[in-house]
Parts: sequence; C-alpha cells; structure tokens
Amino acid sequence: MKALSVENLCVKVNNIHLIENITFSIEEGSIVAIIGPNGAGKTTLVKAILRLIHSIGSISIFGIPFSGKKSHINIGYVPQRLEFDRTFPLTVSELLRFTIPPIFSFPFIKKRQEKAYIYRLLETVGAQDLADRGIGSLSGGELQRVMIAKAIVNEPKILFLDEPASGVDIEGQERFYDLIMRLNKEKGLTVILISHDLNIVYRFADNVLCMNRKLICSGKPAEMLTDEVIKGVYGEMMGAYIHSCHEHN
Repeated sequence: MKALSVENLCVKVNNIHLIENITFSIEEGSIVAIIGPNGAGKTTLVKAILRLIHSIGSISIFGIPFSGKKSHINIGYVPQRLEFDRTFPLTVSELLRFTIPPIFSFPFIKKRQEKAYIYRLLETVGAQDLADRGIGSLSGGELQRVMIAKAIVNEPKILFLDEPASGVDIEGQERFYDLIMRLNKEKGLTVILISHDLNIVYRFADNVLCMNRKLICSGKPAEMLTDEVIKGVYGEMMGAYIHSCHEHN
C-alpha cells in the first residue's frame, strides 16, 4: 500500500519556485531518503507535505487526501531545528508530558499513568535513564533519542526526519540509525528522512529521492548513488559527496 502519494507539488515565493512539480509515492513500511545540495528544497518539500507552508498540489496519506487539518492518521516529525529553547529549565519527562494525548480520565491516577507511559516511551528509544535529566544537559545523541520519543508519542504511521543526526558524533549516529531501523521493523513505521550523508543513505534507505528544486530521479540507493547521478544532482559540489558515499562501499 502507498503510505504517501505526492502529485505536482509546488511551493512558490515571490514568483520563484522553491520546489516545482514534485511527484512521487512511497510504499508503506519503507525508509526513504531525500537528498540534494543546500538550497535544493528538501526541507521545503517536507514542510509542504506536512502542510506547514502554503503549497499547490495533491497529497494523500494511505489513500486519503491530506489537508493538514485533523488527520485520519498520526504523523511524527523531527525538524532540523529544535522548536524550543534548550536553556529553559525543563526535564525530559516534563517535555514529553506536554506532548502525550489526554488519555487519562481521572486526575487522581493521571500522574501515575503518565509517568508509566513516559517511561515506556523512553524505553522504546533506549532513553529511560534520561527521564529526570534537564533538556539542556543532554548530548546531541541523547537529545535526538528524546526527540524521536516526542515524535512517536501518538504512535504515528509515518515519521519525517530532517537531518536527524546533524551535530551527533559517529557513534551516536550509528545508535540513532539502528534505533530508526528497529522502529521501522518492529512497528512497521514508514520513515522519510533528509540527509546529506550519502553513506548513511546507502546503508539504511530502501529508496532515494534525488532533488534540486525538481525531482531529478528516484530509485534504490545502489542505482542512484553513482558518480553520474551524484554529478547530475550536486554539480560542482559532487566531490565531497562522492567521497562520502564511497567511503563504505
């Protein structure tokens, strides 16, 4: 089944197309990477799909048109930049408490149930020991795990990740993508991620969308991440990306 179908999606600002006539579909349960140079419109594409910015074109999620209003299906999103101030004195549990749905009916048991729910959520992402830590004290890798917990709190069927491992060390990146793979396999979660790291894309993605304002090509990583395709997508910037991709081939 198609988890996501996008047809003729356009975003235009001051008569300039940020993305133009993007059309593709994604199978349920797959991991799909979106790649392209800086300014290619990758983040714009994700925001347009989520209806966070004005766009023209049709979007369907599991076969049902998506308008961005109350959806028939839950969607998780981890943006490139945090939506809150890390210096604010907030613990991980408090952050997640603001996010969890109002499923607890009676005030006198709400706190106990919330605590158990938050613990199970953090346990899912391997972050149960972080519950009482302040957000500002977390490492990059720890924070990303918490943000994943926040994104899956409503048990989404689709998870969007925008440069999810940016600022995370190599070991943290490995743990992070192992977590994404596990959520994909165990929960059947469809994952759509933006990444500049072609090595990560090659290793973890089922399919790749190559774009530079328009969709240039799409397919399996082994077919798309060739010197010829990368040159067509990145142009003069291709050297660094080819090196990144070939490091672990």
